Amino acid sequence: MLEDTLRSVKEAEAKAGQTVREAESKAEAILAEAREKAQQMSEDASLRAKARKQKEQEEAQEEGARRLKEAEEEAKKEVEALRSLAASKREEAVEAVISALI
Repeated sequence: MLEDTLRSVKEAEAKAGQTVREAESKAEAILAEAREKAQQMSEDASLRAKARKQKEQEEAQEEGARRLKEAEEEAKKEVEALRSLAASKREEAVEAVISALI
């Protein structure tokens, strides 16, 4: 009977040891998976941030091009207005010279 009890205790200890080893193995696997997921999440966040930065940069370039075009059009209008004014002043100057000569 004592032998049966000792055998049962040894079997229980062996089983407990095996259970502990399995638990440690599972814990390590869970930690490894968690680390892998964390790494992937970090990489995903980095990619999203890069994409967002790229989009913002493209939008800024488009806005700059739009403003440049608007400024160009405004400058063309001003040049045309100055040419028109200069043409009318030229006619006045020619008439003034002709009047002075006559």
